[in-house]
Amino acid sequence: MTAVPMDSAEKPAVADSGVRSVTRVIDLLELFDTAHPTRTLKELVEGTALPKTTVVRLVATMCARSVLTTRADGTYSLGPEMLRWVRLAGTTWAPPEEVVDVMRQLSADTGETVNLYIRQGLSRVVVAQCESTATVRSVIPLGVPYPLWAGAAGRILLQAAPEIVDEVAADSPHGPEFANELRRRVEAGHERGYQLVHGERELGSSGLSFPITDAHGTVRAALTLGGPTGRFTEDRTPRYIECTRIAAEKISAVGLPGLD
Repeated sequence: MTAVPMDSAEKPAVADSGVRSVTRVIDLLELFDTAHPTRTLKELVEGTALPKTTVVRLVATMCARSVLTTRADGTYSLGPEMLRWVRLAGTTWAPPEEVVDVMRQLSADTGETVNLYIRQGLSRVVVAQCESTATVRSVIPLGVPYPLWAGAAGRILLQAAPEIVDEVAADSPHGPEFANELRRRVEAGHERGYQLVHGERELGSSGLSFPITDAHGTVRAALTLGGPTGRFTEDRTPRYIECTRIAAEKISAVGLPGLD
């Protein structure tokens, strides 16, 4: 018997369906955060804007695989399978202890939160953090994607990817003409050696960022000092800049195996 080949027009539809299912699962998982460790079925339906029948089917599958779990009160939370992935991700993305020591010292010297950012596509993500001990402080959640068009770290990371500036700018609320302005800001920081912004990502928050480079001088990450704008005063900022510059140079010398 001769096999009848699948019509080529059908293959993309199957592939698209699979991609759509994966996207929906990720959308469901992203509804869980520190403020919402549990969710009701209604919240999952409203949060994804999917039909209830679709959410029920996805949730049932995720619970069967222990990615989600049902609690006694009928709500849902992340399941035990996520613990294995969290440990694996932590091991994969954790910087060397020497790097963490430098970050801790920088936080102690300045009193501000220290973040290590890498680029993931059109986003910047914190993979390591030393939080300030101040009562009022700036804290960015680990692993949460933030846009590259805003913030000091984004401009630093764009130094290594100038070809995506147009695409990054298109995601901003500033219109198509923002691409040229973003290029100017990236280049100005490159010439200066660092980026310093106030209230760009969030009103009242400031960020100071230096590049982490490899042996070839390519930017691999961004070391960023973040805190309330009120503490980035004229008398403090020069010291912040010097301390962060020294820390970035030390980390660049150590290297970031696994993060490069």
